[in-house]
Amino acid sequence: MSEKVVLPKFDLSGSGPHPAVRALWIVGGLFGVAMLMLGGAMWRHHAAQETAEQEAKAHVAAQLAEADAAAQATKAKAVANADKPNKAETAKTATAAGGSTATPAVAAESHKHSSGASKHHGGSKPVSKGSALAKSDTHGKAAPLSKKKGDDAIDKLLASFK
Repeated sequence: MSEKVVLPKFDLSGSGPHPAVRALWIVGGLFGVAMLMLGGAMWRHHAAQETAEQEAKAHVAAQLAEADAAAQATKAKAVANADKPNKAETAKTATAAGGSTATPAVAAESHKHSSGASKHHGGSKPVSKGSALAKSDTHGKAAPLSKKKGDDAIDKLLASFK
């Protein structure tokens, strides 16, 4: 046994990881980049939804403010009409004083307003918050009616799914 055994030379690359491990790292890196892109897209979509919700709330608030302004204008008009002397009373005083008689259009218009105005407004008294006009005001209830309309639409939608 004097012969020497010659073993074949193997080139083992000890400088890097196995190619399967490298492939796993590449796939993991691609997965991480995809997750970052997905997260960014979701964040952008969420921000757009919040912006849309804020715009919708601002739109609803603007509509409520417009409805409130209309109600205030109606109240102011009612107060202004209450402060004006009643046309029927002025026509009666004009004929009683010997002046000219009222025209039929004025008489018809004064007849429509005379009964309601004298009962509720009390002549030319200024209207206070505790008066009958302020208590019977239905213009302040415009917001619940609009919510009712929205509820009706939702009810119809839900009924269509049954």
